[in-house]
Amino acid sequence: MTLRPPRDDEFDAMLELMNAHQLAAFGEADYTADDLRTWLTTPYVEVDRDIRVLERDGRLIGYVDADPTRNDPPLWWCDVKVDPDAHAGEVVAELVAWLEERTVEGRLRVWTSEDDVRTVDAFRALGFQPVRHSYRMEIDLEDELRRPIWPAGISVRTASADDHRSVFGAFIEVWQDTNDPIDETFEEWAHWHVERDSYDPTLWFLAMAGGELAGFSLCRGDPVDPKAGYVSLLGVRRSWRRQGLGEALLLRSFAAFRERGLTRGTLGVDAASVTGATRLYERAGMRVYRDTVFLERAVRE
Repeated sequence: MTLRPPRDDEFDAMLELMNAHQLAAFGEADYTADDLRTWLTTPYVEVDRDIRVLERDGRLIGYVDADPTRNDPPLWWCDVKVDPDAHAGEVVAELVAWLEERTVEGRLRVWTSEDDVRTVDAFRALGFQPVRHSYRMEIDLEDELRRPIWPAGISVRTASADDHRSVFGAFIEVWQDTNDPIDETFEEWAHWHVERDSYDPTLWFLAMAGGELAGFSLCRGDPVDPKAGYVSLLGVRRSWRRQGLGEALLLRSFAAFRERGLTRGTLGVDAASVTGATRLYERAGMRVYRDTVFLERAVRE
């Protein structure tokens, strides 16, 4: 086995490996070329420094990257993918050994399906322990949907390029009250949410209190299901919480999906959301269909 940075001509091979892992672990191949291209061109990512692939007999059987937060010490988000036909224990051990070389201090965080026993066991054997879960939730849009009820003084409109900075500011504020506050720059945020093929400002819904942004629901097409819409980011600023605004934005998003002929709505959520997001989504009629487990271990000095 050979561990090395990926070559420029291996984009398709990396995407195939990632989706093979996802299909075996979650039952759906949900990485898109847009996702991978966006990650590889992220402003702070240096491919030769931050990404490794594991090759055997001319085939990629493992992938790993290291994406640190700016905290001190950092939390390293480490995406690890394993070919379903490879020995998970051997591959994961090789990839984590590289992570030890790449990192200096802090904690390593990895993830996969709760049901992906072979990979979870490989992580556990190396000292990783489950710390959190994330859910993917869905709703059938062919069922009867409730109409949104907007708090007094709130109007809703779609976004334009002039709104990007204010939406980013509201996003940073909202995410301070989550388990993973965001520390990215506007340029990094825009790279992931604006400067990509899936960006659709007609599916960005902004709740306005006069001229002030009170909440947002930023949506796009689901990366896997062409008949589904995906709520990428939804948040309500502190001053407008506990008035039903989050639920109204969610229901407005579902209505927009259905207006476009879509039959399913999806989103991802922290299972232990401190803002009660999971309960909000359940009240709106959503149900969990996928469980991701996050495992962590301290960087070994």
